[in-house]
Amino acid sequence: MQLFCTIFFLFTKTSQNMIKKVFINETHKIQNCFVLMKHNLCAFRPLSPEEAVEEEFILHSIAWPETPPVTLNFSLKNTTDPSCSKFTILPKVGGGQWSIGDQLEVRIIMKDYYCHPKTSGGDALLARLRNEALDAGVSGQVVDHLNGSYTAVFPLVWEGRVTLIHPSEAITVLRRLNNESLDRVFFRSVFRSGSVTETSMCNVCLRPTNMPVCNYTDIRTGEPWFCLKPKSLSCNARIIHSMGGYLPALKPLEDKLFSCVKIVQESVCG
Repeated sequence: MQLFCTIFFLFTKTSQNMIKKVFINETHKIQNCFVLMKHNLCAFRPLSPEEAVEEEFILHSIAWPETPPVTLNFSLKNTTDPSCSKFTILPKVGGGQWSIGDQLEVRIIMKDYYCHPKTSGGDALLARLRNEALDAGVSGQVVDHLNGSYTAVFPLVWEGRVTLIHPSEAITVLRRLNNESLDRVFFRSVFRSGSVTETSMCNVCLRPTNMPVCNYTDIRTGEPWFCLKPKSLSCNARIIHSMGGYLPALKPLEDKLFSCVKIVQESVCG
């Protein structure tokens, strides 16, 4: 059989003009409509002991390895380059040719744009076997050895490929955005009373401002939700909620980590 392995850097940019509207539940309670936002209104309720244990378990299960720092003057040449990165199918245990049902191991060596081996882990990789005729596939397990090399393991049922979703440097940027820019995706609400209609920005957390804020935090679950209060309408006049867009949060050159597309394909016979 023939095994096709592909390594590429994939960037998918969500269309910013895609707006999904949902109607507001009329029975939703408003706790405090007129809050002067002199501090960050990210008012998450305290976790119960059981929830704290569950949170710790979830955070541990999705913990990501340390990734290289991304400074203001970092060089893209030092980031992961899929076209230089290589993979090797490890020898079959016991020798002989590969056949359907075997356990396949692929060693992946990540390199930068100078084709020098990377010395740290943290790249986001996806390994999968697919059958285009059946439109079916199976994902493999990727093991990060934290030194620039990875092992992908899966049952050999079809030909497969390995996908580089993001280089480790991009993961560093995503971590920073998650910590510093919780509101980079924002939403809008429409307020209407009679012939007067106003639109306001909303989010789970709003940045500090002296403007009055409508607090729509769920009184039963404690899940926070805030909107900037319209100039002339009350908080009870909210009728429609929709996605607003994306706030720019990338520093110079960081967007380059998400905009490259390179595909390299090889075939290995077994």
